Amino acid sequence: MKKIIFSGGGTLGPVIPLIAVYQELQKQFPNQYEFLWVGVKGGPEKEVVEKYGLPYVTLPEAKLRRYFSWHNFLDIFNFIVAVIKSWRLIKKWQPDLLISAGGFMSVPLHLAAWLQKKTTLVHQQDVMPGLANKIMARLATHITVSLEINVKDFPAKKTLWIGNPVRPGILLGHKEEAIKNFLLDPEVPTVLILGGGTGALSLNKMIIGNIDELVKKCQIIHMLGAGKDVSVPLLKGGKVDSLIKERYHPVKFLNEGMLADVYAVSDVVVARAGFSTMSELAVLGKGKPFISVPIPDSHQEKNARIFWSKAQTPVFFSHQEPVGQLIKQILDLVSNKEDQLYIAHHLTKVMPKDAREKMAYLINGLLSSRV
Repeated sequence: MKKIIFSGGGTLGPVIPLIAVYQELQKQFPNQYEFLWVGVKGGPEKEVVEKYGLPYVTLPEAKLRRYFSWHNFLDIFNFIVAVIKSWRLIKKWQPDLLISAGGFMSVPLHLAAWLQKKTTLVHQQDVMPGLANKIMARLATHITVSLEINVKDFPAKKTLWIGNPVRPGILLGHKEEAIKNFLLDPEVPTVLILGGGTGALSLNKMIIGNIDELVKKCQIIHMLGAGKDVSVPLLKGGKVDSLIKERYHPVKFLNEGMLADVYAVSDVVVARAGFSTMSELAVLGKGKPFISVPIPDSHQEKNARIFWSKAQTPVFFSHQEPVGQLIKQILDLVSNKEDQLYIAHHLTKVMPKDAREKMAYLINGLLSSRV
């Protein structure tokens, strides 16, 4: 039985596409592989990967900051410790392949793998390669990319454009289940607000601060994220407006099944510009129209721009525009079916839909060819 180590953590961005690959390998090649996930202590990925039945171990987290901080000196020590622990883990477990989709915590693991001449695969999601992937790509045996334009960022001989793997369950949502679970009115347009796996406090505040305006034209399902609650504005006397109470549906977290159902019922999605989320929206059925609200001055802005250039998906740059512009964008898109159809149609052209299958067969081919 061949052994595979997945790694990634600290955020769910590098985790979700590899979960999709794990699911596809289990489906297409059952009982042929043994898996291990390497993450960070206290990372949100632990709960997620263990729900999928993956054994989980941790390494010390060392961040590489591009600015002066006293923490950099401690992280040099953490990095060395992480490399030593990675070396021991690889020596003991003897994986046939190590796979990462980014995140600096994977760097010491892939460095140790390179030193032991192990086969590694690095997947590039975002439009702009991060420092971790730039480092790991130099050591990697194989590289896959989500977007065709990123092929030029890596050595051509070992780089393959496949798209971004998406969990299969996301594509199997049931609109009726979401209507029942959230007590939705099927005659009223539905908007889903997503801030990512851990929520986004600033996005939550923008939505809640204008919820009275939004619920006049649509009903809202709002994934707040753990610890990112915001109080709903109250009327005099401490009561919630009846229309807000009827049409606003906050929830802390949506698991894969619930998210699939909510995707199915939503007319419009408002989300951070994390590449995993945008990939899911691009491959859902005929595409799901969305408005991205990228984290200011981050790689997410470039993610949002590439989707805007290819599918005209609206983008709200919160540090450049008044919040009222976001509310207007939401209400305009909710009320314009032609724009929804246009965006959805062009989203399906942004990336291949079969990335999960391609990567699973690539992995199986690599490992099957080895004696």
